[in-house]
Amino acid sequence: MRRLGEPEVAAAGLAAVAALGDGSAAPLAAFAADEARARTAAFAASLQGLGPRLAALPDVTVLPAELRGHLAGEAARCAARGERITGLLARLEELLASAGLRAVPLKGAALVLGKEIPAGLRPMADLDLLFASEADLRAAAAEIVGALGYAPLWNTRRHLVLAEREERVPFPACEHPGNPLRIELHRSFRLEVLGSVLDATDALRRDAIRAGAWALPSRTALLRHLLFHAAEDFAAKGLRGVQAYDFVALARTSGPLAIPELRRGERGPVALAARAVERLFPGTFEPGALERAARGVSPRALERAAALPALRHSRPARGWTATALGLADGRLRAARFLLRTLLPSLDEVRANVAPDASGTRLVAAWAGVLTRRLASGARRLARQ
Repeated sequence: MRRLGEPEVAAAGLAAVAALGDGSAAPLAAFAADEARARTAAFAASLQGLGPRLAALPDVTVLPAELRGHLAGEAARCAARGERITGLLARLEELLASAGLRAVPLKGAALVLGKEIPAGLRPMADLDLLFASEADLRAAAAEIVGALGYAPLWNTRRHLVLAEREERVPFPACEHPGNPLRIELHRSFRLEVLGSVLDATDALRRDAIRAGAWALPSRTALLRHLLFHAAEDFAAKGLRGVQAYDFVALARTSGPLAIPELRRGERGPVALAARAVERLFPGTFEPGALERAARGVSPRALERAAALPALRHSRPARGWTATALGLADGRLRAARFLLRTLLPSLDEVRANVAPDASGTRLVAAWAGVLTRRLASGARRLARQ
């Protein structure tokens, strides 16, 4: 894991993406020219969540035997994990139905339940479910905690995260059916990205198609939701390969994707993310879709985004705040982003720093984070 961000790992990730884009293992084989690079390729494929799809390429035999064996192992483990995921989704459906509850599945769960992507090809660390009300969320949490051996991990304004009581990681950085599988119960799908607010909550609920205890999002609502999620990740540390490939999978079932109508404040973050997906997998979006999405967005932000690596683990480990600040669309949004970054919310601190804290302990943890961020900002200003 110390190799994250190394140029060789980034190049291997791009080779894996190119192989999927071409439908041929040749680009990955060209990268994996010796044993050391084959090992790097195996590591990068797992980091990007692309192992199962790479293993299914028709000419996978051109890859070195060790790399080919690793990808086959990833495919087998992901298939077993997919069975666990579908089993848990079925059990959740039973619990929700018996309690008279309904949830909108998000991200990977939406793609799997909507039959867009098989669970065995879609690595995921958690199942995300959106509820219509706080009462429904709490009732669902009580059912899950009581029946499935899960317990609350942390609770924020955005979601309540449940984790298995005996959670463990038998195979870090790789697929394994026994790796943690959390359940996130969402109050909303509202994100603050680069000084803009991206909120897909109403669209996800309003346009849902009822299917038992599930309310499956419409194709338009699903695409909006996935673009908002990608916008948040691209602005921070880049897109994971499997995340970008979700758009390719959708495009292959119904043709190049149209980008849903966006409000002015949504266009900047979404345009940057959609262009990053298109760089990785050309032809994913309809001709003209990217230009329409970027209408009115600062050329400076578009240029800076185009110069950034699109893939996660391809950028330097430090300095992401300054990088993201340069992507904000205009001075006002840049100021909002900087203020939001310097002043963490209690929810953010609870989720990332002090999950078990409350009351004065949580306030103390918040003060510590604020102090460190202000000191870091002062040092940055002093260097300029």
